[in-house]
Amino acid sequence: MDNTMKLLQVNYRRALSKDDQGQAERIMQSAIKIAGVKGLLWKIWIYDDEEKTAGGIYLFDSEANARNWGDEVMERSLKSHPGISDITKHYFDIDGDLTRQTRGPVAAARK
Repeated sequence: MDNTMKLLQVNYRRALSKDDQGQAERIMQSAIKIAGVKGLLWKIWIYDDEEKTAGGIYLFDSEANARNWGDEVMERSLKSHPGISDITKHYFDIDGDLTRQTRGPVAAARK
């Protein structure tokens, strides 16, 4: 497995629920843009409306691309959405042997 891949985990507080129509439209527009981010292999969107939290798990082809997105564009973008606060992010390396053993989708992302 390519050791240059980087996983980015982002979490934040979200005042509006997943079902809020305005927010849903804004987030869909964001998803369309995010799909074209340089080096992004995939993103999983996560939320817990009961706890008013949301976030994402991103897999990038390199640390440089992950940090360019996470440290630059992503944070500004999230802050522009109403009701989003307390943004946290963490970068992780991937253990290829363990990930393959548990069928993690990272190898397939390279194809």
